[in-house]
Amino acid sequence: MRTAGFKLHYFLLYAVVGAYLPYVPVFLGHDLKLPDSQIGWITGAYGLAVLLAPPVMAALADRKVPGRTLVAIGYSLSCAVLLAFAWADGFAASLVLSAAFGLAYTPMTPLLDALAFTEMARTRAAGATPPDYGALRVWGSLGFMAPAFVLFALMYSGAAGGRAAMLTGAAAAALAAVCAPLLPRVLPEPRSSAAVPTTAAWAELRRPPTFALVGPLVLLFASISVFYAFYPRLVVEVGIDPAWVGLVSNLGVLFELPWIFLAPAILRRTSVRSLMLFGAACMAGRMALLFAAASPTTVLATQILHGPVVMSLYLLPPMVLDHKAAPDFRNSVQGLYAALCYGAARFVGSGAAGHAAEFGLQWAFALAAAFALAAALWLWLAWRDPAVETALRGSR
Repeated sequence: MRTAGFKLHYFLLYAVVGAYLPYVPVFLGHDLKLPDSQIGWITGAYGLAVLLAPPVMAALADRKVPGRTLVAIGYSLSCAVLLAFAWADGFAASLVLSAAFGLAYTPMTPLLDALAFTEMARTRAAGATPPDYGALRVWGSLGFMAPAFVLFALMYSGAAGGRAAMLTGAAAAALAAVCAPLLPRVLPEPRSSAAVPTTAAWAELRRPPTFALVGPLVLLFASISVFYAFYPRLVVEVGIDPAWVGLVSNLGVLFELPWIFLAPAILRRTSVRSLMLFGAACMAGRMALLFAAASPTTVLATQILHGPVVMSLYLLPPMVLDHKAAPDFRNSVQGLYAALCYGAARFVGSGAAGHAAEFGLQWAFALAAAFALAAALWLWLAWRDPAVETALRGSR
């Protein structure tokens, strides 16, 4: 399996969102002077768009169009939207462009994951050992960190404001579109039945063992959407200069790196269920601390908890779902998962938190803590899947 192309694309994919996510709330609140309720709906519009795009693009990848082609289209559209966002002014334009960015960008995560899992399966079928998913995904963490160093230098010196983040993301998307041929050209699998891939994927997500995982994940993604929408605002509110927002976010990514690097060793020693429960508990504790004791020290110290959260939200679920998916709906199961967790959950979480923040920014984090606590309890009571434990731990 040729891994260099995947490593580069995970790096660039997350560099785009690493420029966007930490800075867009500061751009909207600090540069455009929009109130928290409007910031919540703008970031939520991104999630509403995700309800549509990933399932449609994933179904195309399963039936008609090579995933690499769709990834290149997504990067190109993301570049165009971010260039327009850089000169947005006001609530309406920002709302539309946030939704457009969600439509363009978010299908690429499930598409890239599905391409990687397909190549891993082909490598195993050829009798070779593929790389661990975490060894590829860690390049995404490194990519997320990269824009902050450029943007810190520009913003701290006063040479640029929040718009520079949109331009940096656009540059990363443009480079990724140019590099799309480095990904393998995977044609859609011959279909084993007359079923529509999206229908088969939806049937899998509704099966009791899978639903008992995906349901809590929707709540966890609602919680982390509050974090993405309002953590940068909290960083500024407790007295940290806006130029430091990206580097403060990078502190969390720094703590996630060991968890991703050591994922195979961790899985040999502990169950997938235990890791999911631990990540949910860390999310609940982190949000509760930001609600109850917001200060520069708390804002920085709670980033230590980011590693288990990332493992439980971004590393393990795609691996579980790939185990559940047949080859002819591998893209679609990842796409529907993205629609529910990156889309519906983000729309509800960000929108509700925006109104909660009108009573005080800390109340947005109280809502996030409630979402995460409910998810942890649901997982603890309902999710047990011996087949997943065998598949993900037995192959280590």
